[in-house]
Amino acid sequence: MNSTQSDSAQGVTEQTPELRTAPARLRYLKSKEPPRPSTYPIFSIERACERAGIEALPDSMSIPDSFAANFVYKFRWMWNFRRSSAGPVFVSYMSFLEKKTFPFSYWTEIIPYSFDCWPMYYDWWASFYKRERVRIAFISARQSAEYFSRAFPKMTAVWLPEATDPSEYCPLKSWLERDIDVLEMGRRHEPYHYRIAEKLAQANRVHLYERGESKSIFPGRAELVDGLARTKILICFPRSLTHPEEAGGVETVTHRYFQAMASKCLIVGHGPKELKDLFGYNPVIEVQTGQEFEQIEWVLNNLNSLTELVERNYSRLLEVGTWNSRVETILEIVQAHPAFH
Repeated sequence: MNSTQSDSAQGVTEQTPELRTAPARLRYLKSKEPPRPSTYPIFSIERACERAGIEALPDSMSIPDSFAANFVYKFRWMWNFRRSSAGPVFVSYMSFLEKKTFPFSYWTEIIPYSFDCWPMYYDWWASFYKRERVRIAFISARQSAEYFSRAFPKMTAVWLPEATDPSEYCPLKSWLERDIDVLEMGRRHEPYHYRIAEKLAQANRVHLYERGESKSIFPGRAELVDGLARTKILICFPRSLTHPEEAGGVETVTHRYFQAMASKCLIVGHGPKELKDLFGYNPVIEVQTGQEFEQIEWVLNNLNSLTELVERNYSRLLEVGTWNSRVETILEIVQAHPAFH
């Protein structure tokens, strides 16, 4: 960790409240696969679970890459037959990967947290909840949590929005130290991209975006953190706008918004209603349709006047947008649920 990251982590630690003591019986499943950009939130929330004193399930308990795991996953042959006295296990899922819990879920109660609970997968999640006899389910998309609350009235479906760990990012660079004018990271809103890309190049602005699906801008975690620290504007749109055929009308806030605020970037794009409700205001500079490039130029030419928004977003992030606060919610829900008394 460089000096900038260390200073950042120290500053955040001083402002982060103490975590609630974990229930003695609650454990969490530690992910085995190597971290990649799409799974960074999984590893961050697991580290927050560890800080809260939640015990990690031994690695030997899960063998998701076996032939048997793939077989039972394909045919939905995983069933929870009994709930071990050892207590429930919290499991984070990026997309629907039920085999992640093979084979221990046959005798262990699962408390799932789903990041990709889109309508196109509702039947899979519904089958999973039934077969695993789930009593508490955390879901990152509020509309999906509301759907399953209606579909499974005996199950406690909880909206648990995504978040980040601010101590993992570098927010201390000034505008003058940031050499990336505009960053489009990961999936793009193509109509918006084509309205700004050529004009930004003509204006000699530093505009970074992925040139192909397999060509990541930042090859590793350290490069990603450094890149965000050097960025002035991060473009953020929800999947409901970038890939409406996949989102199915579900608008939800994702990790990228929180990464941007943790790095003290300005966000241009669209703020999901979830984010506005969570923060109490819209931390995003909403796109002016028809004036996309002109708006970007105005922002880049008026950065100092927008510093107050950046600082407000960062302060509010520390209050409502950290994985520590999400783990607090998890512990509160589990402790209060009559099933675990």
